[in-house]
Amino acid sequence: MAVGTAALLLLGPGVATATAADADGGGFVRNTNPYAAPSTRPAAGPAMNASIAAASRPVSGKNPSAGPGTKDASGVWQVSTPQVKLSNTVTNADGTTANLTFEVWTADASGTPKAQVKISDNQYGVLVSDFVKSGSTASVTVGAGWLKPNADYVFHTSAYAKDSGLYETSWSPWARFRVGMPVDLTLPNPNTSSPSPDQSAQPYTNTMAPASPWKTTAGPGRTPAVAPGLFPTHCTTSSDGVKVCGKGEPYDGRNFTLHRETGTQAKVAAQPSLVSNCDPANPRAGLWTTRFEECSSFTMAWEATLNDVPVGTVKALVVNERRLDAKSGNITERINVTDVDVPATIPAFTLDAPKIDCEPSGNCGVQNVSGWTGAAAWVPGDHHSVSADASYIWGPDLTGPNTTKQQVMKLGVAVALQGNPKIPGQTVQTTPAVFIDVAGGDLENGGAPDQIRCDNTKIDNIEPTTGCVFHNYVSTYTFNAAKYPQASSHAWLIQHKLTTHPGSQAGGKPLYFLPDSDISGNRTVICPTKWAADNGDTTALNSSTDKLNCDEFAFNSTYNSGGMPSLAGGLNPVSSGDACVQTLASKQGGTVHLFNIDGLVPTWKEVCGRSAISGSDNSGSMAGFSAFNTNQRLLDRDPYWLNTNMRAACSTDSTTVKCTMTANNA
Repeated sequence: MAVGTAALLLLGPGVATATAADADGGGFVRNTNPYAAPSTRPAAGPAMNASIAAASRPVSGKNPSAGPGTKDASGVWQVSTPQVKLSNTVTNADGTTANLTFEVWTADASGTPKAQVKISDNQYGVLVSDFVKSGSTASVTVGAGWLKPNADYVFHTSAYAKDSGLYETSWSPWARFRVGMPVDLTLPNPNTSSPSPDQSAQPYTNTMAPASPWKTTAGPGRTPAVAPGLFPTHCTTSSDGVKVCGKGEPYDGRNFTLHRETGTQAKVAAQPSLVSNCDPANPRAGLWTTRFEECSSFTMAWEATLNDVPVGTVKALVVNERRLDAKSGNITERINVTDVDVPATIPAFTLDAPKIDCEPSGNCGVQNVSGWTGAAAWVPGDHHSVSADASYIWGPDLTGPNTTKQQVMKLGVAVALQGNPKIPGQTVQTTPAVFIDVAGGDLENGGAPDQIRCDNTKIDNIEPTTGCVFHNYVSTYTFNAAKYPQASSHAWLIQHKLTTHPGSQAGGKPLYFLPDSDISGNRTVICPTKWAADNGDTTALNSSTDKLNCDEFAFNSTYNSGGMPSLAGGLNPVSSGDACVQTLASKQGGTVHLFNIDGLVPTWKEVCGRSAISGSDNSGSMAGFSAFNTNQRLLDRDPYWLNTNMRAACSTDSTTVKCTMTANNA
């Protein structure tokens, strides 16, 4: 600043010189006496023209201010940005232009000056305003990084007249201000050697996808993992009046007595589980799944009557295992029938061989159906287990089972009653498996919680491949927070503070994948060109080649993006990124913080966020998404969670978000 430099160099008689104790290692000559007259500093001095009357000296105003912000009841300016604007009026008796020198000090709680703060790179650590007309307001802006957030300061001014060369001989009154940032996240230092999370390691869960925000028909939503309506009662009556009715109920872990068999029968049935985390000997309640594996448990009951008089009920616990292939249409299924309990009134109970039921015939591409392992017959007191396997395949030329007839593998039973002939086999459905292709349906149109979707769609611009998923399972993308703390902390802030909670599993608000290759429109709305450069702080950059970047959250490749218009299915449309929570990363004393930007105080009613952060952090945080997308076979509008991999220790002050962030994978 040429004007400021000229003023500082006009040294005259009586100007104090710095001692070694007054200067820091960077050459900053610190003022040690907050009450010393301006003439003791090089920022003030005698008139250049001694003939000019002292009455012509310029004068600072009596009401200096700091902003952006407001003054509280105790007279302290509450500033809400690290870029602080300091102002005061200046008057020159001869009516010519003048400027102000601004000096800032730290202060205690009562406003008493403690130590001068360097707010510029010049030797004396002060800022000098441009020349303004007499009676006008002169201002300077202290750049981000010079002042610490959530700290108390005071400042005062002294004037200099351009034409006369006269300095003010006293300082203005002190003005107190506090840089109290509404958003202040203290970020951990990045760990550049932190390994990337394994995006294929998806958790095993009994929580299915929430109801689609575009839902058009009834579906699973957050209903029990296995809905009771999936197991209707089936009855068969013989010519001699023997009736057998079979019905399934979800296993809740309490409504069935488990038996533990030992000896030969138990050993015959024992075999490795088809699905990891599924143990038929110790079944979980309900339905548990990943994107490619499923374990479901339900109880079956076959009630026998003779001429409408109850004879007895056979009960069994059925554990169904399914495994899908993400890179082909292969599906493998196993039915485990365990803990069969036959009452004494029914001398024998037999399971027919399992069947594949696929209509129209051949649409499952059946490869193999095995018989039961061990003897599928029981008498009272015998509780041994049996299992049977089946495998089938989907391809683009197969439609799968008719969606109006959802069963695939069935159980047939035969019951013998005392003194009566064998009853013909009865068909009772197990857990349904429904195939749909991309053109035939999606989560918006309901379906069973364990519905299988097979497709041969091009995934992430890779040539089409065939694969199947349990599309009601919601996969999780995990940030490498230790390596990219800026992007992770920004996402954490938006997830936790906005009511939209984008990508938050705890909030039940998934991100919805937008595969459109042309999503630049979303980014243009939220992150116009040069926004990050104009609003960011280069101290947050990680290297000399790093550049500031606009980090949009929710991502522009989601229907949650603020830039996605409602007519295209957008869930949180805004007209401009100015409507989002706006933050920037800035280094303070060697530590990067995430602050609110340009004095914009969030209302937390916003639906999106944008932040000026390190470009390498922004791009690096998403480096694993392509592989995640391909592995999990995300298609248009598929939900997924975002795990920011960050945890926060926050103050209890409800007016600010002041937190210390820690990466979970540090």
